Amino acid sequence: MAIQLKEKRASTLILVVIVGILIGSYLNSFVEMLPGGENVVKTFFTYSIPVGIGDFVNNKPVLVDLNAIKFQIGFMFKFSLLSIIGVFISLYFFRWYR
Repeated sequence: MAIQLKEKRASTLILVVIVGILIGSYLNSFVEMLPGGENVVKTFFTYSIPVGIGDFVNNKPVLVDLNAIKFQIGFMFKFSLLSIIGVFISLYFFRWYR
């Protein structure tokens, strides 16, 4: 029987979502390595949308200069259909976690 979401910890839910994203990204890498060239189905599942702060094409994060302190900030998420499927699979198994 599934346990109600109220009884589960939020930190566990966040961990499950992160694990789902990682599983989906590994699935994405695996599908990209499959032979067969670039076809419509492979492109549909492996197309990713990068979202983040900084220029990761040229490897230049955002520089914050406060005159006394300088630091760089940068992060990027790449969303693909397989990473979203990985999140849903991990949330499906999270329903039965005690």
